[in-house]
Amino acid sequence: MPREVYYAAAGLMAAGGAFWLWRYWHRPTPEQIECARRLRLHAIGRIAGGEILEMLPAPVPGGENLPPLLVYQYEFAGVTYQASQALHMVPVALDPAAWIPGWPAQVKFDPANPGNSIIACEHWVGIRNDRARSASPGEARR
Repeated sequence: MPREVYYAAAGLMAAGGAFWLWRYWHRPTPEQIECARRLRLHAIGRIAGGEILEMLPAPVPGGENLPPLLVYQYEFAGVTYQASQALHMVPVALDPAAWIPGWPAQVKFDPANPGNSIIACEHWVGIRNDRARSASPGEARR
């Protein structure tokens, strides 16, 4: 075989190796994957009525001042789904004082996979922020 074939093969192997290394070093981070999931659900998701069940502290060290892990439930096609979302990963200003367990909320979910849902993303929030100033669920409205 002529030398040119060997040089071409070596060049292709070097280019393939460089491409593999580039892909390996430029893998998306978990935060980027979660952001892509939220934005996809925002784009294709259907809205369902839900309810806030519980708020847990942000699951990061020193997360006392961060938005909480919000546990919520919603119903679709006669099935009740319970899910949670770490709101400290959503890069928008959120008011945790407005999230009262028992309050209704809107949930966006994937109709093809109803267990995949969000309650907030970069462009949409399913919880109204004025609820903290209104009566709590147990109080009678005047």
